[in-house]
Amino acid sequence: MSRKDLIEFINNASSHEIDFLSEIVKNLDGSHLRYFDKLIGIKRNENVTLKPGINNKNIYGVVHGGAICSLIDIALGAEIFKTIGTDKKIYTLELKVNFTKATSDSELKTQTKILHLGSTTIVAQCLVVDDSEDIVAVGLGTFYIVQ
Repeated sequence: MSRKDLIEFINNASSHEIDFLSEIVKNLDGSHLRYFDKLIGIKRNENVTLKPGINNKNIYGVVHGGAICSLIDIALGAEIFKTIGTDKKIYTLELKVNFTKATSDSELKTQTKILHLGSTTIVAQCLVVDDSEDIVAVGLGTFYIVQ
């Protein structure tokens, strides 16, 4: 899309579309890394979190299950890199998620734990909790370590 096309789109956008674009722009921080994280509102600090917004809610107004799955996958990857270092590559082999509670307004925080560390695979668990520390989802992932 050209700059001219983008300006024309914005000029003709509905208020809902402007809200959506505003949410995306608000998440940009000038770096060129992790665009997907930024698109859906994931932040990486000492903990990987997701703030609910127009960019990650479903038609019922609650955080989309796919956004929560992505949050879990990213949080597990971050935990693995803390454990094995960032000089190795990892790939998700399997990710299983159980959803236990819908949420629409609470910032979601992750609590991760390595369950198995092998030479080529890692199994890790992630709890996603809301502001009340209620469990929103539980994820279990298996990851391949590239040697």
